[in-house]
Amino acid sequence: MSFKAVADKIAQAAGYNFYPNKVRRIESGESKSSDLDYAWVAWGVGASVSQVEEVGRPEAARLLREIIDKHSATDARRPGLDPSITPDQFQVELQEKLREIRTMPGISDEDRARMEETLLQHLDLVLRTYDQQIHMLRAR
Repeated sequence: MSFKAVADKIAQAAGYNFYPNKVRRIESGESKSSDLDYAWVAWGVGASVSQVEEVGRPEAARLLREIIDKHSATDARRPGLDPSITPDQFQVELQEKLREIRTMPGISDEDRARMEETLLQHLDLVLRTYDQQIHMLRAR
């Protein structure tokens, strides 16, 4: 996921401007961020509360928990995937979404490409997050 995509996601949810360069500096450890900004970046990239606690940011972890709780309540109102969905069903859903993006009338090729890239970046982020969690569990 690009720094711009994370910043845009945070800005939309938080209700204030969040710039890609700020995300980059926080992500790379170049600057000491406020606990709130750190929590928002953690939320934006899909980090868990325990991951934030493990890096020694307990207040940011507390704030992240609040952000997750608030946005989970919002997300719960949206229809989601059935939790019993199989990998084959998920693959069909993904293919349908990509087909819908690729055939959607009235949008530019640039917007179409951006939508497809964003969808694939989100999936990549989810897979990398689970890879990290599996790695952490194996290290125990």
